[in-house]
Amino acid sequence: MRGWDRIAILGIGILGVAGCAGRREPQAPTPSTPAEAAAPRYAVEPVPVPSAFRAAVERGTRTLDGRPGPRYWQQRVSYRIDAELDPRTARVQGQGELIYRNHSPDTLGVLVFRLYQNLFSEGVQRTRSVPITGGITIERVAVGGREAARVGGGRRAPAGGAAYQIIETLMYVRLPTALLPGDSVHVEMAWHFTVPPEGAPRTGHIDHVVYNVAQWYPQVAVYDDVEGWHTWPYLGNGEFYLEYGDFDVSLTLPEGWLVAATGELQNPDEVLTPRIRDRLRVAMESDTVVHVVTPEDFGPGNATQQAPGGQLTWRFVGRDVRDFAWAASNRYVWDVTRATIPAADGGGTRTIPVHALYRPEATTWRQAAEYTRHALEFFSERWHSYIYPQMTSVEGPIGGMEYPMIVFVRDFGAARTLYSVIAHETAHEWWPMMVGNKEPSFAWQDEGLATYIENLASADYFDETVPEAFEGNLEQYLTIAGQDDETPIMRHADLYPSYQAFATAAYSKTAVLLRALGGVIGEDVVNQALREYADRWLLKHPYALDFFNTVESVAGRDLDWFWHPWWYETAVLDQAIVAVGVESVGGGERVAVTIEDQGEAPMPVDLVLTTEAGEVRRVVVPVDVWLAGARRHTEVVEVPGRLARVAIDPDRTFPDVDRSDNVWERAGRP
Repeated sequence: MRGWDRIAILGIGILGVAGCAGRREPQAPTPSTPAEAAAPRYAVEPVPVPSAFRAAVERGTRTLDGRPGPRYWQQRVSYRIDAELDPRTARVQGQGELIYRNHSPDTLGVLVFRLYQNLFSEGVQRTRSVPITGGITIERVAVGGREAARVGGGRRAPAGGAAYQIIETLMYVRLPTALLPGDSVHVEMAWHFTVPPEGAPRTGHIDHVVYNVAQWYPQVAVYDDVEGWHTWPYLGNGEFYLEYGDFDVSLTLPEGWLVAATGELQNPDEVLTPRIRDRLRVAMESDTVVHVVTPEDFGPGNATQQAPGGQLTWRFVGRDVRDFAWAASNRYVWDVTRATIPAADGGGTRTIPVHALYRPEATTWRQAAEYTRHALEFFSERWHSYIYPQMTSVEGPIGGMEYPMIVFVRDFGAARTLYSVIAHETAHEWWPMMVGNKEPSFAWQDEGLATYIENLASADYFDETVPEAFEGNLEQYLTIAGQDDETPIMRHADLYPSYQAFATAAYSKTAVLLRALGGVIGEDVVNQALREYADRWLLKHPYALDFFNTVESVAGRDLDWFWHPWWYETAVLDQAIVAVGVESVGGGERVAVTIEDQGEAPMPVDLVLTTEAGEVRRVVVPVDVWLAGARRHTEVVEVPGRLARVAIDPDRTFPDVDRSDNVWERAGRP
């Protein structure tokens, strides 16, 4: 067994493992071009190798090339939940059970649960302002059929048996019998809470008419092979690190209310009228968008069945997912189309339904099913195929948030914005839904990757160039690059000084750097690395260094010089043309371009020379020039004709903070 840090909390022994991440010791790069000697840069250092990740490598659960180790293991959980929403009061009453399977080599004395709704309680720590609802009330906990005693608040833990304690957004459950490796435990719970109003992060309702419901049930925390229990509290900014498993969820609402959720609807005959079911069948036989529910279908007996008690229960089953979310409204119209994507086994194609539910007044949402389909097909064709049986976009109070098979996006009133946000949230079905990274610690690992592929999808849909698609992210990064407000990418999501600093690092800067990485190793290699990363870590828990090492294994080269200054520091890129010398040679000219690296983060130099006749010569000065210690370098290039212009990186592939000195133009040129 690993070494443990014991946390004693009011008589319940809580076990946790401290640690971080790590990788192999890098080799110093070998310069390929002679360079002038200069003082080394502080930012070019080996990527840190923390001890917890190194220990995981020694145990065989991780490797140094970015693959899961031969002894990799992962916990598993199955949920069965029954819940009822009263739309008039926003109260959710829930009860359920779960089976937790211990696949680790460790004996567990406790389970840790997350009570996300307690973010909305009085007096808890948080990183943003939220409406106060009172949080979640736990009514009952039982372990293996035995009632658990609540402790804390003056209540002492019993000498033995099951017990639980709530500390803000975490609940610790002591097991009556230690959970051995290979064994499982059965836990029952009952709870209730009030769905917060519009303005809450990631969940809420609009005037008791539209509900987007998430973080709504007691959820078991991750216990992984690197750090053990993940016990960082939910503070508002940091999102979610979750175990994979299966969900069987029944949701009871008034008749006339449509419900969309993670998973597949199991009882359409019980909740939908024959007319609506017929339209769903038509949608799966057509490549156009079918209006399954229109405003004329609102009300019991039209879109939904009628029930003697006025209530209908919708049952959804989702398998191999890390969470469950749902949406409901009696004002939703419902559009359906189908997406054609590569089969998961790599042979042929398959079609899946794509749903969009929104209020009629959200007029830009009339294209939402089409937007969702395009993004789903675009991502599936280029990276790992989408593995789930359906995809749903729903409109409501949430600016943009992702869950397995369902995304929440508000009505932005602008088609381009709506497409971008739907594409971004759909991109999250890859990271972190299908590839389950540790979001609070490494927010860039899902937000940055999602932003990167969202931009590529937008360029494809709107027929833009790639530089145009990345322009907004580049400008957002450059506004704070190298300034006091900038914070390194490798910062915990809850520890940024401002939301702007967090969004810039996790979203924009990471997306820009992935594009820049394409300028280093090639765009095709970057995309191949993303495919390999998805294949290796499908339904698993990669750490940041698993991503770094996977990219390096695909690229076939060490990239510590790239990862460290850009991810661990706030070093900037600043390249400049300081001199251009020209002499005639035959029918052309020999050009000596002197460039200078004025920043602290090295990059290759993309030099583009253009003649007055429009002939172009492109030369890439390798990064090894700067890694060898040079600050200046002269590159000699022959051009066929009279030189007109020299530019560094005219496509803005690299995030240079000062482009005023990146262009030289010949004096006297027309």
